[in-house]
Amino acid sequence: MDSAFKRFFKRFNPKGQNLTSKRIYVAAFGKHPGWDDHIDDIGFDTDVFVSVKRILYVQGIGGNVDSGSWDKLIENQLVEEFKHNFFWYLDGSLIVGRLWSSQDGKGRKSYPFVVCVQCWNLPIQWVFTNVLPQLEKIEGSCTATTSANDVRMAVQNAKQELRQLAQQCEASTSSIVAYPDALAKLAEHPEMGPNREGLLRVLYHIEREVGRYRANSASSMALRSTSLRIPVSQDNMLENVLLWNSFLFTMFGRNIPVLILIPLIGNWIDIIIGEPTALQLYCLRASLKVIPLTSSIPYNISSEFIDQANKLIQGRHSRKFSI
Repeated sequence: MDSAFKRFFKRFNPKGQNLTSKRIYVAAFGKHPGWDDHIDDIGFDTDVFVSVKRILYVQGIGGNVDSGSWDKLIENQLVEEFKHNFFWYLDGSLIVGRLWSSQDGKGRKSYPFVVCVQCWNLPIQWVFTNVLPQLEKIEGSCTATTSANDVRMAVQNAKQELRQLAQQCEASTSSIVAYPDALAKLAEHPEMGPNREGLLRVLYHIEREVGRYRANSASSMALRSTSLRIPVSQDNMLENVLLWNSFLFTMFGRNIPVLILIPLIGNWIDIIIGEPTALQLYCLRASLKVIPLTSSIPYNISSEFIDQANKLIQGRHSRKFSI
């Protein structure tokens, strides 16, 4: 084990556990009736969970709560509740989570309950099959009780069950699956409309919001965060997550954070490239009336861009962004 990996190991696994047997960590934070205010952090065994809470909950959700931005939305503009799964590639880790509307012991309902799982060396297909059902089970256990101890027990039991399951899974070097034809596959999805029109609009949006900013920067990390709202069907959710991740990491590199938010009561996913801000996380409660599908924005796209984008989709263009 070289020194660089040792430093990485120490940072994200500070207690020195063996990664081959401890490939799952589970944490929870947010609001629950078992606490009079924000719950005491549960399971914060790695630094990644600190980052997740800070970016998603304190700065993102908290920023929108404090500004009253969601309070200004009328009925057809507001997603009635928090009800999301998410996949987040952050600091070299895959974080899979679930958040739902909740309240504290004093009845305040502005913040959700959040539970998340940090996955090490596990294939994403395994994560879909095993982690997502466990997150749903945790939600059921937590919403059925007003006891803080019951919540802690639900999180602990989930961690133990997932670790036992993970021991039976062959280790994977990465949870990111590379698909050279990712864009071609996405172009075939009926949600993208005829003649790839929806996908062309998405690519144009990425070029417009992200590509040019990075192209003018000397640092690959100096990337302005931006968000996409992509139409999907529940039937091909796993495929969408795999393909979009593959494309974005090919374009921007694996050091760029990518957060995919999956509303369980919608027919879209929100993808945030770069570190999310409160502005991007506004999408958590904003309906299609407020944030339209990126694939439906009527951009005036030049024929030159369309030609270059089609070459990219067909795999005949440079991997480097911009398009």
